Amino acid sequence: AAGTATITYTLTSAEGCTNSKSAVVTINPVLVPSVSIVASANPICNNATSVTFTATPTNGGTTPVYQWKKNGINVGTNSTTYTLNSLVNGDVITCVMTSNALCNSATSITSNAITAIVNDLPVVNVNPAFAAQNLCQNATATALSVTVAAGSGTISNYKWYSNTANS
Repeated sequence: AAGTATITYTLTSAEGCTNSKSAVVTINPVLVPSVSIVASANPICNNATSVTFTATPTNGGTTPVYQWKKNGINVGTNSTTYTLNSLVNGDVITCVMTSNALCNSATSITSNAITAIVNDLPVVNVNPAFAAQNLCQNATATALSVTVAAGSGTISNYKWYSNTANS
């Protein structure tokens, strides 16, 4: 069992003389290392700047080593975080942690896998007749209309802007 134990040994010579020595030893438990990862965002839109993946170790020891993988290929550096600017829908990110903990049950362990969900931006088309108008200040324009291209998914919100002001 884990804890401390006193080990005593006694030596007896052929002449019958004895001598004993004792030592206290520490018995360490067997540790089961693990690592889990989370993403700063998932799903994302395909114009997202970056996603940061963070590894959280358990029983990694004092200086665990991290090897990030994208679709099974080594990427990143020996760090608890990995930031990626070019995720593609379906990319799979994992992290292999090598533990240096004393008495670990496994030295290298692979994290959970995160599959990137990258959504396409909706394609919006402005009515060409409206875009070609020359307007006078304070005049009323004909109706502006837009259409959403097929395959753009479900549109949950429309916002109209005049220059940069929300209308």
